[in-house]
Amino acid sequence: MVSGNLFQTFLDRLEEARLYREQGLDDGIRELLTELLDDLENSLLSEDEKGELRSRIQEELEKLGERKKHEAEGAQFRNPLVAHGDPPVDPRRSFEYAMALTDGQFWEEAIGEFEHAAAGGYRVMQCWELCGDCAGRLGKWDDAIRYYEIVYADPDVDEELKKQILIKITRCSQTRKEIVAVSSIRTREGNNREKTAWSKEKTTSGEARAASSIGDSMDHCSLSQLVGSCIESWENGRGEYLAGRRQSYTVLNLLHVGISSLVLELENEGDGRRCAGQVLTAPFARGLSPEALFTWGKAIIMTNSQHLARVFDLLRTEDHYCVVREYYALSLADLLAGNELMPVPLAIHFAHQILEGLGDLHLHMGRDEKIRNIYHLDLRPSRVLLHGTRPHLRLNNGGLWREIEKHNPVGTHIRHLPLAFLSYRAPEQFRTYLARKRPPVFTDIYQFGTLFYEMLTGCRAFNASSFEEFEIQHCEQYPTPPKVWRPEIPEELNVVIMRCLECDPLRRWRSATQISLELEKTYSTCIGRVQDRIYSGYIERLQAQ
Repeated sequence: MVSGNLFQTFLDRLEEARLYREQGLDDGIRELLTELLDDLENSLLSEDEKGELRSRIQEELEKLGERKKHEAEGAQFRNPLVAHGDPPVDPRRSFEYAMALTDGQFWEEAIGEFEHAAAGGYRVMQCWELCGDCAGRLGKWDDAIRYYEIVYADPDVDEELKKQILIKITRCSQTRKEIVAVSSIRTREGNNREKTAWSKEKTTSGEARAASSIGDSMDHCSLSQLVGSCIESWENGRGEYLAGRRQSYTVLNLLHVGISSLVLELENEGDGRRCAGQVLTAPFARGLSPEALFTWGKAIIMTNSQHLARVFDLLRTEDHYCVVREYYALSLADLLAGNELMPVPLAIHFAHQILEGLGDLHLHMGRDEKIRNIYHLDLRPSRVLLHGTRPHLRLNNGGLWREIEKHNPVGTHIRHLPLAFLSYRAPEQFRTYLARKRPPVFTDIYQFGTLFYEMLTGCRAFNASSFEEFEIQHCEQYPTPPKVWRPEIPEELNVVIMRCLECDPLRRWRSATQISLELEKTYSTCIGRVQDRIYSGYIERLQAQ
């Protein structure tokens, strides 16, 4: 068992290196792979396991060598002087002049001078880094990243500088995403003002229907007995609160009764903010300590993403613990429960956002500048939260399933799960040997495929009446291609989904980012354009049923 865990640790580290390479940072992880080889030789793994890992690490090193060769061949295109045959200049004077230009905030001109200095061999890495800084000042994030990657890819750069450059690359990437998101929000503001009255009426009627159905199973009195009417932040053994300080919340309503949790409507008594509180129910809460929830919540808080549900606090109720998160009016489950097919452009728009959220989970530098690898492993329609008036979504409970499984492996074994869960489980979750010791990123990709399939077709890719049937469908059969159910689905999407749903993890897409880029390449108009009108029309048709 110890050997198995150790082998998985090496695989996780190798997968992290591969993900860096896919993002263009491949030469920068040469030292990481070398260190991995050293650790492997000193490990307690068997010779067969060591041999397999050595082979995989060597493959990565060979790929890095090939990339370096290509970069060297294309260096003349990165060097303006070589490409255009400019006359030689004094590189030191160019550098000093560039520094003076930065003092005057002439960023574009400074970049040109830094490039001259680098071409002349003067403080080359510093010049490229300063080029990236100047490009960032101009808001040219893609250019900044390219300059930084030149520094990061150099094998002679020390580890401390590489760490600083990686931080800059990550910040540029995240800032670019934030700017795109803010721009979209501003574009929507004018349209949303006209929709405000309609939105309030829509949300209120939806909540009324939900409250009516919930009332059959739980009244307000029993809710008060379960969690109380006012609950406070939980304090850990070190005197810390997840929100940073003790806060109190008033329980306003019961929003949702699910298979694995209750969702409460809460109001922060300090600032009046409306939020949602999720209380896990048995068997999913059994054995899960508040310390584990606290650690998980802290990791999510540190994760800076536009498409992950924000966690605010952890509360102690009568006999339960409640995770406080941002309030979203709908979930993907609400949309899929209707009899209205989702417009294809809207489905692509949502799929891209789900992939962005998964990509941030799988490899992300948080606000604390720590790099994290988190896997969802429980991606279902109810885990995708949707805004009530605009087509924006956030993934909920990212990484929580692993904590739940760890603390109650028997109660959460796949054979004991409700059948509703099994439509969205991956083959390797039914038969663990199918994972072939691969990282869980492939499991999330499979689960994404089941969601995208259902968004486009209106039906589940896998549907059965018993565990055994589900196991056979996922592990031994292929689902009906989505285009069969809906002929207008583009063939490219058909291919994307079916590759996600491959039984063998190695035949699936390699990462969420890879699928995201594929969608951007083919369907940029669906992703780039604001889908407010399509979304509001779709919601209206659902409510009219």
